[in-house]
Amino acid sequence: MKDIADYETFTKIEAIHKGWSSDKKYYVETADGKKLLLRISDISEYEDKKREFDIIGRMSAVGINMYHQVDFGICNDKKSVYQLLTWVEGEEAKELLPSLSQKEQYDFGWEAGQMMLKMQRAESYPPSSEWAKIYGKRVEKYIEAYKACGETSACVDLLLSFLEKRPSSLDNRPMCLLHADFQSDNMIISPKKELYAIDFQGSGPVDPYYALGAVMVTAEVSPQFSTGQLHSYFGGSVPDDFWELNAYYMAAESINAFTVAAALGQEERDCSNEMMKAMLDWFDNFNNLIPSWYADANAAAETNSN
Repeated sequence: MKDIADYETFTKIEAIHKGWSSDKKYYVETADGKKLLLRISDISEYEDKKREFDIIGRMSAVGINMYHQVDFGICNDKKSVYQLLTWVEGEEAKELLPSLSQKEQYDFGWEAGQMMLKMQRAESYPPSSEWAKIYGKRVEKYIEAYKACGETSACVDLLLSFLEKRPSSLDNRPMCLLHADFQSDNMIISPKKELYAIDFQGSGPVDPYYALGAVMVTAEVSPQFSTGQLHSYFGGSVPDDFWELNAYYMAAESINAFTVAAALGQEERDCSNEMMKAMLDWFDNFNNLIPSWYADANAAAETNSN
């Protein structure tokens, strides 16, 4: 680390052991009182991390609450690449949301929807066939990988059947530069009760409906937050075409998640199966594309607004 710019000003360095990223993460304090986040990655990831750092700058420029660029470079005798970012003070939304009132959860979700709309200003493309080509190839790889992984699941077989019987209308979709995993794990609620976005790894141009699929993960923690986010993004009611594409994306991504879990061991496979069962229960085995958690939270939101 000693070859990081201004390393001599660091008065405190604490390792952070949260998150799934392969990055080594540290909380840093400097002699002049600054609080920073230091991320260190293998030098082989230089181009990806440079792209990520650039995206952070572009997202920050549109005015959303998030960490900001401080420095980027090579360290550890050219074996590593580092990013220095401003520190976001607060508590992970995933941990705090369940302790809040339903209205507070919904309101924070509303903020998240507005943040997504702002993100789209950084880079956007009009509807075209490009996304269909990109995601279509991804789905083909997901299915091939599942068939080759040597493990089977009744849940995955049901998802495959859904994808085959109900091909999604991916054509003529817009694309925008968006957070790759905008769910409650990657949001911070500050002491001043402001919502912040963190962890932009893998972010890039995607169909906005695909990025919105993260609400399905957040719904496990706070259906009210996810409902507020959808209402905010769509300016009220959620259109039918979102639910149709969301179901398609959820089916495809769940197949991929199972394949990844299958390579990690029995515990991970069991966890993946339980997550798929919960999702299928929300959709009544895809007999209803509007998840049950949304119907309940939407009704509660309407009651609270009256």
